[in-house]
Amino acid sequence: MSKGKFWRSAGIGATVAAAGAYLFDPDRGRTRRAKLADQSAAAMRTARDKMMAKARYQQGVARGVAHKLTEPFQEPAEIDDETLLQKIRSEAVGRWDGPKRDLEIDVRDGNVTVRGPADRDQAGELIRLVESVDGVRVVSDGMRVTQGI
Repeated sequence: MSKGKFWRSAGIGATVAAAGAYLFDPDRGRTRRAKLADQSAAAMRTARDKMMAKARYQQGVARGVAHKLTEPFQEPAEIDDETLLQKIRSEAVGRWDGPKRDLEIDVRDGNVTVRGPADRDQAGELIRLVESVDGVRVVSDGMRVTQGI
């Protein structure tokens, strides 16, 4: 046996002996073993829950693909202004990092006007986010560019 294998085996043996002494200590060994069992069970439940969540997500993706393949192509329905405003608030403004308190959004026939204070980068980001929402035709930029809100 080479020196490296000997010391590796000796290290593993010492680790196993220390773990045995820790877990089978006459005073606290039972508590330590119970705690280890509880933590192991909790880790297994967490791993199972994550795996099940990923499986449900993939199942939904598969259903969506199957739906797109089996349903005939339909033109998107016209979205009314109130629904479009709610979509803009949830999809664009919800992801925007700028100040939301003084923000005003007007929607008329798919044409959107955005007003409010923001610095130059934030204003440009908000306009790009609003333009990416399905149903938006034109975005008018009425943002007031400020210095470091």
